[in-house]
Amino acid sequence: MIDLKQAICDIKADQLNCVHFESLQWQQFYQGNNGLFEKVQHAKPTRAASQHLLGLLTKAHIESLSQIEAHRSSVAAMNQAFEQQLGKEHAANFHYQDGEQLVLVTHLWLYLQGYLNMDFSLANDHAEQTAATLVSLKGGDTQVIRTDFMASFYQGKNVTQQASETHGFIHWLKNLFR
Repeated sequence: MIDLKQAICDIKADQLNCVHFESLQWQQFYQGNNGLFEKVQHAKPTRAASQHLLGLLTKAHIESLSQIEAHRSSVAAMNQAFEQQLGKEHAANFHYQDGEQLVLVTHLWLYLQGYLNMDFSLANDHAEQTAATLVSLKGGDTQVIRTDFMASFYQGKNVTQQASETHGFIHWLKNLFR
């Protein structure tokens, strides 16, 4: 049985730009989810860790998105007050922790979907929905944020393809010497 951090490292998701194990977002994610990750591994030990991780990240994404949706109006009002009182430059210094958590979870979740060779269109739809939610709170460009999320999807896909190509070459080489 492995912990959540090891599962992230095993699929090489720790190479994502947004994954910093010492960051507050990672610490909160880890503390909130590692116990459940260990519990599901114990309950279904024959399943691959990546499958448990998919369930956990799906759950975390839904919960994080729901948390933000529940507080959307109060967060928008708070951001507006900061901008009016402090100006845009100083207001940008305040960080919305739930939003930052959603960004981390979304990158991990989409990376894993790519890693598992899941459907592009579903991943793209989730990336777009999440980007639109974040833009509604803090502003920005939905397409830029969606593209950034999808880069994680493709990074996961590339890791799997490289492993497959390496495995295929090694298999071919072994067959050559049989």
